[in-house]
Amino acid sequence: MFIVRLLILLLLTGFTYQLGQLPVGKLNDFGILVSYLFFLFAIILYFFPMYEAYINKQPNFYSIFALNLFLGWTLLGWVAALVWAIKSHDPIRVAAENTPRPSRIIKSKETKQCPFCAEDILIAAIKCKHCGSEI
Repeated sequence: MFIVRLLILLLLTGFTYQLGQLPVGKLNDFGILVSYLFFLFAIILYFFPMYEAYINKQPNFYSIFALNLFLGWTLLGWVAALVWAIKSHDPIRVAAENTPRPSRIIKSKETKQCPFCAEDILIAAIKCKHCGSEI
């Protein structure tokens, strides 16, 4: 592994030395390649929210594309387009709350004290819900 790192370091040192030998404002072949790759990566990163909207089959794809195209250069516009593209377009389903039926409601709330733990329990109770003892 040391030899691989050493070779990469020597390669980069050679390219850097060669850049130092060129006139000001000129790039060697490696510098041109790096600049092209940087601009290609920047364009791909800029339109990443549009790609995510396409992959997620968002119904508002063209709106996300317009937001990304015109306001993507601001960080806020790019993040808004990305969040909108990733957001699920399925409606949120809320489960109905299970409320007790009127026939199940205990009408008598008269209580007594448990002789073992002194907690309040219903008069009809045969077992304490707090300490578990038989009454």
